[in-house]
Amino acid sequence: MIEGFALGAWQANCWVVGDRDRGTCVVVDPGQGGEEAVPARLDDLGLRCEAILLTHGHLDHLWAAPVLAERFDVEILLHREDRWLWDDPVSAVGLPRAAAAQLGFDWAPDDARLRLFDDGAELLHGLRARHTPGHTPGSCVFLVDGALLSGDLLFAGSVGRTDFPRGSWDQQMDSLSRVVLPLPDATPVHPGHGPSTTVGRERATNPYLAGLGA
Repeated sequence: MIEGFALGAWQANCWVVGDRDRGTCVVVDPGQGGEEAVPARLDDLGLRCEAILLTHGHLDHLWAAPVLAERFDVEILLHREDRWLWDDPVSAVGLPRAAAAQLGFDWAPDDARLRLFDDGAELLHGLRARHTPGHTPGSCVFLVDGALLSGDLLFAGSVGRTDFPRGSWDQQMDSLSRVVLPLPDATPVHPGHGPSTTVGRERATNPYLAGLGA
């Protein structure tokens, strides 16, 4: 099963990928407010979290990860090229520390729970990581059961921003061409923000994909 719900001021999608028969799951991108919302949702679903996965290191996607990792006694998995964002997720996106404090962001993670992975890593519940830099240097998507968790690489009708520190439009376009466009049209796409879509719909209608080769 794959179920998503939006969290926080940025309405970042948090995804639960689980096995109802086994009663276990992984949680992808638990953002602001996930400290309360994620455990409540897992209780409703009758699932136990086995790991927390991050598509990238921006604070709207990793906000609740340390608290949840402690609560569930699990690891947090992040691509190694975004370790710099884990170390300082506030100033890395240009947000003043005072503003972050006003939002209630208190970042004091247990680094011992952080595990870094590389492109192609096979993760729990059959998720396979593909490195898709552009939005951030360590941005990744996850492939699972014929579906794509696209993070902030691809949205319905749009693509991720690259004007944050260390973003790259050229890398973003290469990631889309190399990883997304070769997928079958029927592939469901579950993004980091906004509604789900399919590869075929985006191939046909997304203006940012026009001219990219498969």
